[in-house]
Amino acid sequence: MSSKLKWFFIITAIILAAGVVYYLSKSVSAVNHTVRHFDEAYFTSLPQKEDDTINLCAIPGYIDKLRSKAYLGAQVKMAAIDSVGVRINMRDSTISMMIKGVEVKKIKIRASIISPFFLRANQEAVYSALSSPLKVTGMEATFTKDPIQVKVAPKDTVEYYANPEEKPDTADFEATYFTLNTDRDFRLFFEQMEDTVSSDRRTRFFFNLNDRLESVKNEAKAIAAFKTPEYTPFIKIWLPKSDAKVIYYAIPKEGLIVLTL
Repeated sequence: MSSKLKWFFIITAIILAAGVVYYLSKSVSAVNHTVRHFDEAYFTSLPQKEDDTINLCAIPGYIDKLRSKAYLGAQVKMAAIDSVGVRINMRDSTISMMIKGVEVKKIKIRASIISPFFLRANQEAVYSALSSPLKVTGMEATFTKDPIQVKVAPKDTVEYYANPEEKPDTADFEATYFTLNTDRDFRLFFEQMEDTVSSDRRTRFFFNLNDRLESVKNEAKAIAAFKTPEYTPFIKIWLPKSDAKVIYYAIPKEGLIVLTL
């Protein structure tokens, strides 16, 4: 290998390494930038008092009171709607399907990851945002919502046996991965905990890959323009396959979600 070619590879490697370091530093700073913007927006909305210098979040038990008040207030607001709502309690790892304030199904969360944003942001600002239900603004999934089917019961056994048998439901074989975007710019990821067929692993890989590629593309555009990339706070939840599918089928396209952390 000639010395010129050797130096070319060395310089190229240095440039690539510098680019990776810069990209990673910008990605990390995106979280802090989002936290700062979120906190500033909250405190700007409050009435300004010159003599108000008390850090209420430092008072023992204050954050717990905030959490309880926001959680109850959001549930009351969601109970006013007629459609199915979702209540997510990350503290006791449960998800409940609610109708008019009544729990109709309770699901246990198997595992979860919560964005560092929720710990770094001011807790007053976080629970102020969670004091009313989140509204679903978009859905993405590896399967489609089933349309409502209206079936008429046969008049007698003669009519029943005269009709051909229906095809078996193959929905359990569909990989279950979906995301819910909300009006608070919080994103919820739901993934099945177990693989029931071999294709599940492949579907999971491409579902996560597509999401990550989209994020990298947006981050690269911002970094190329010397801007801080946008960061979307998220919660990732793993559930049994059948339970995850129930949630996606039940929640309306503009459904409400009560969340507590």
